[in-house]
This record gives sequence, structure tokens and C-alpha cells, in this order.
Amino acid sequence: MNRAQVRAKLVVMLVMSVAMLSAACGREDGVGTGSGGGQPATSTTRMLEGVPAPDPVTPDGVAVAALKEIYTWQPATEAQGASLGRARKWLGPSLVRVLDGPPTGLETPKATLQWADWAAAQARVDAFTFASGEKAPAGADPNTQQFKVGIEQTVVYPNGRKESLPPATVIATVVRTPEGWRLDAFR
Repeated sequence: MNRAQVRAKLVVMLVMSVAMLSAACGREDGVGTGSGGGQPATSTTRMLEGVPAPDPVTPDGVAVAALKEIYTWQPATEAQGASLGRARKWLGPSLVRVLDGPPTGLETPKATLQWADWAAAQARVDAFTFASGEKAPAGADPNTQQFKVGIEQTVVYPNGRKESLPPATVIATVVRTPEGWRLDAFR
């Protein structure tokens, strides 16, 4: 077989491979792709919205509930960092000390330079939080657990317009207290 024949066969194999891959993955516009045809893609995270939230008395449930409160912002009516105070009932001793001490700016999620714009527009920032299936590093203390928690925030304007912010993942540390599990740190 000469070089031209080898190249021709390689080109044919490449074209066939691309065609088969395209057929297996479906067309971009969704036409003719079965029951899901014409439907926009839905992220796994958004599919989780339909699943009941974890029980807020469980360690992962406390982490999810506390971080949802902390990452939900009301720029028109609150100062940056006020969300930590709203989450007080979910907080462990370390975060309560931070909350009750002089502010340093390190204890709250990094707010944004857009805060003033959102406040002027009367927008709110809603958080959707979920415990990741991926385990955080395990510790030896049975009274302390860590979870990876995914956070998606959406800016909601009074006219109904929504704007998604970049997603984040934090490591949440929960501790067992006499009142139950509480979020004691997140990074």
C-alpha cells in the first residue's frame, strides 16, 4: 500500500469516527433525539433543586442550611456580611465568636463590588446549596465532620430577570454541640 492509500484510509476512518461520535452524542439543536428532543440541557445541580433538602438536624443538612443562609444576600436592606448573623441558629462556637467579635472581613463570604448596584436595583441574591457526593478529608474526631458543599447564587431583580453568578464549592466543618450539629467553619 502506498502513502496516498494510507492517508486516504486514515481520512476515511477519521471522518467515520467523527460521524459516529456526532450521532452518538446527538445533534446540538436536539431535533430527532428522542424524548428529550427540543429540551434545553439541565445541569445536574438544577436537577437537585427538585430533591428534598437534607434534614437540618444531620451534619450535612446543617452545613447546607447554614451556607444557604450565609450565601443568600439582601443588598437593598442589609450590609455586606449581615447574612452571617441571619445564620446564627446554625453556627457553632467558632463562628459565633467571630460573629460576636469585632468585624475583620475574613469571616464572611467574599461579597462583591456589585453590592451597591444590586441594592440600587432592589435585587436580591438567592443561594442554592447542596452537599457534594464527594467526601471531604476525614478526621479522627467523631464530633467533627467535614462536607464539600456546592453553592450557586442567582441575582433576582424585581422585574423577574435572573442572573447566575459563578458557582463555588466550600469545605464546611460541622461540630456536635449540646444543641446539635452546627457549622463551625467554612473555607
